[in-house]
Amino acid sequence: MMDWRQILIELMSQSDRVQTSIYFPKDIHEALVKWAEEEDRPISNLVVRLVSKAVEERQNKQNPPQQ
Repeated sequence: MMDWRQILIELMSQSDRVQTSIYFPKDIHEALVKWAEEEDRPISNLVVRLVSKAVEERQNKQNPPQQ
């Protein structure tokens, strides 16, 4: 039987997410914290959503859908 550490390692190894550090200017961080609180979500979740949307928009500009 696996203990909690082994389970955590197993779950982390199956994840398609990676961790990174970001340093924000203080005013931007405060604005993000407020925004995240208003949406009742963690700041990391908000930032992932915002960055994902920006990446998707950039990819669409570089490779517009063919009609």
